[in-house]
Amino acid sequence: MITSQEQLDIIIKKIKSYLNGKSQTTIRTLGKTFRGFESFDQKCRIDKDEFLIGLKQNGVILTKFQTDFLLNYLDRNRDGSIDVAEFLYLIRGSPNENRLEVIVQAFKKFDKDNLGIIVTDDFKGIFNSKNHPKVRRGELTEDQAYIEFLQYFRDGNKSGQITLNEWKEYYAAVSADIEHDENFIALIKETWRLK
Repeated sequence: MITSQEQLDIIIKKIKSYLNGKSQTTIRTLGKTFRGFESFDQKCRIDKDEFLIGLKQNGVILTKFQTDFLLNYLDRNRDGSIDVAEFLYLIRGSPNENRLEVIVQAFKKFDKDNLGIIVTDDFKGIFNSKNHPKVRRGELTEDQAYIEFLQYFRDGNKSGQITLNEWKEYYAAVSADIEHDENFIALIKETWRLK
């Protein structure tokens, strides 16, 4: 008999295979989809129906049993909503200490007053996208990569401000797509011109 944890692992592995199998759909685009829904709130929660719509829009197809199991697991307090951050964490995991250190270092470059909030306008002229994977493959220009980066945050947050948690969430998804620590750290340092 299969345990609950083994069943969850099977479902998460299946979701990852859908996301990794499509060139245009990633953990980041899934998160962006969720943040764009009306029910997405300040606590990073979304209602069950929109959660399922978001999965489907990103090409994730689960059986009825898997859908019910996942919803029951994610909605433990039975309020009808899903914690998107928790779900994305299940899929991608958390960056290790070395990666997290450079993620926070890049954020602090812009958070000079230590309020835990940065403004996207501060990035202009600093963001370096020469080594962005899509730029290197010729899928985007450097300017398009910058616009895509800004759009990621603007879709879920119209204020133009980014919190440290939003920044970590974004780069945790980037981290999940890069196998080696040194490649990830080099990408962040080059992108934000860190020493």
